[in-house]
Amino acid sequence: MKLHVSTLAFLACGVLFSAAASAQMTNGTMASPSVPSPPSAEQPGWPPSAPPSPSSFGASPSTPAIPQDTPSRSASNAGELGIFAAASSPRWDVAADALFLARTTGAGVHLGWTDYNPSSGAPPTVFTHDLWSDDALFPLAPGLRVQLAAQVTDSMSIEGIGWGLQQWSVGRTIYGDPDTYSVLAYSPWLQVPALLNDGMDNWLSYRYRSDVANAELNQRFKLNPYDPFRSLSFLWGVRYFRLADQFTLSGSDLYNAAREDLEWQTKNNLIGMQVGLQWGWTWDRFQLGVEAKFGLYANVYSQHGTDTGVGPGFIAYDDSNSGTDLGTLVEVSLQARYRITQSLWLRGGYQFYGAGGLALGPRQLAGYNDSGSIGMDGLSVGLEFTH
Repeated sequence: MKLHVSTLAFLACGVLFSAAASAQMTNGTMASPSVPSPPSAEQPGWPPSAPPSPSSFGASPSTPAIPQDTPSRSASNAGELGIFAAASSPRWDVAADALFLARTTGAGVHLGWTDYNPSSGAPPTVFTHDLWSDDALFPLAPGLRVQLAAQVTDSMSIEGIGWGLQQWSVGRTIYGDPDTYSVLAYSPWLQVPALLNDGMDNWLSYRYRSDVANAELNQRFKLNPYDPFRSLSFLWGVRYFRLADQFTLSGSDLYNAAREDLEWQTKNNLIGMQVGLQWGWTWDRFQLGVEAKFGLYANVYSQHGTDTGVGPGFIAYDDSNSGTDLGTLVEVSLQARYRITQSLWLRGGYQFYGAGGLALGPRQLAGYNDSGSIGMDGLSVGLEFTH
């Protein structure tokens, strides 16, 4: 500010001097200025040296130089901080994240149990248990997320996001007593226990596998593109979300050489529109943002069940169904970013996804069903490159 004030003062003096001279000429005479005559050439210090340039006015020798690599808290620098697109701001963003998500299994279904068999005449040799479809929880599964964004104008950008995870796989087994038959396993969903008019002496178990993938294309509008420290944006776009389940319930009886595997496979393909809001803060090299998205989707689903096995009177079957129904998906995320260089950012965050109107594997045991819901949440860490 010292530099600008001194320059303006210098110019103002010149303007005033010119105005005074013009006023005297208007009166018909040009009065000599009431200033001392210039010293003679013999006098020391004459002629004067060249006047200092305006850029040096008001400068102090002790004034430290401003580092060029330090981000200043000004609107002209806000584009470099990624808040909005200034004239020299990046036009492209490419990001890749390692993604880790856990999943809920949905509402638990009672699959069976083990119980003491009094007709064996022997004391129980193993503990008795109940078996539910949510006994084993889906752990964090690793995956990859890729994001590409193009800044079209200062306030509008287009972005594409895609991610997927490795398959989840969990299960649990409860055991009977194949030696003395003191404990047997039962399930209302399998044929073998009913065909034997008794339980299974070996074991009852389930295996639950699931995988998920996501792709979306959004148009984002920055509602306050010229605020360098806070950002608010609105987005709308299309999204495709895929969830596939494979659920297998199995039982074994050694005495009757019987075994059964009942398997249900479901596929959910959610396609539809979504809207969202994002709020962000910036200070120095750090950024923090919160985002929420919500959409209504057409869920094009399919269900396929097979029952295979061996044993007296066992009847195998293969059945399938498909349809379309309403699905929902909500996403809430928290993300932090740190600018390493002018073009490279380190970022990490937390994500939550909630989906409803789904055909889940265990819920098909009681008949075709597409009203299940799940939640997924976890962490991400990655790099973002701007150009």
